[in-house]
Amino acid sequence: MAKLPEKLSFVRPLIFFARKVFWKILGASDTVATIRQIGPFPPPTPVDNRMMRLWERLNIMESHVNWRLHGLPPRLVNVKLEQAGLFAGSGEVEAALETFKLHSPVPPPLPDFLIKKVSEARSIFMFPGDNNQEWKMIQPLLHPEAKVTLIDDTSDLFRYKEDTVLVESEPEGTVPQIRILRSSAIDASARFIEVEFDIIWFSTTLQRLTPVQAMILLKRTQKALLSGGICTGMITSPDNKTSWPDPRWLHPYSRKQLETLIQYSGLDSVKFEKWGDFELFHSQQE
Repeated sequence: MAKLPEKLSFVRPLIFFARKVFWKILGASDTVATIRQIGPFPPPTPVDNRMMRLWERLNIMESHVNWRLHGLPPRLVNVKLEQAGLFAGSGEVEAALETFKLHSPVPPPLPDFLIKKVSEARSIFMFPGDNNQEWKMIQPLLHPEAKVTLIDDTSDLFRYKEDTVLVESEPEGTVPQIRILRSSAIDASARFIEVEFDIIWFSTTLQRLTPVQAMILLKRTQKALLSGGICTGMITSPDNKTSWPDPRWLHPYSRKQLETLIQYSGLDSVKFEKWGDFELFHSQQE
């Protein structure tokens, strides 16, 4: 086979030199890399690949949560329908939430002043707390003539399934009247349309609402509390290193932030006190 001659071997170095000078004038030092980057299929970098994998995973999980917990159709961005369906049926989010729910801290016994208020109250509005912990605490203290409105909060991820523990009852003997209102936290505040409650118990609800929603909820309590009635609840301090992380809020309100919300909502003379892993706050209607 005949050997092909080298094409212009003596001119090749000049061509290379001229090309480098040309690209240097245009601001490029590495001509090979530049040509590859501006081509129709630029090479991916390791950072690009990693970010794309993370982005895909985040979209899968967002689709999963919306589908399983809120009934929303999956938003498919870099996600195949088969993948979304597989994740939706896996039960991972539900299992994780159940773990968080079972390990949520248990509030300590009620302080004496609150025991006295509950035992004397004739009308109570309350969020029952995680695993209905606070509701279980006050049940033995209820007056036989008390009327209790329990909020089964549909906006709380810990209560996304039907709760079989909360049971309505009619007043009979020593059994008080219990009514269950199943709605979101902010919608439940529509119940505050007339003066009727001796106690309004928020539990930790305020921490997972937006600041605007929290202020609306606090402001509406003033229209519903009887004279001498008390508005109370609790917060988990973000500085408390021993508390179990709660997936319902990314940055829980600090005491200073909650004090500001309460001040702007118009409530007066709010008191705070340490209560186990929580801080208890309460304000009495004049």
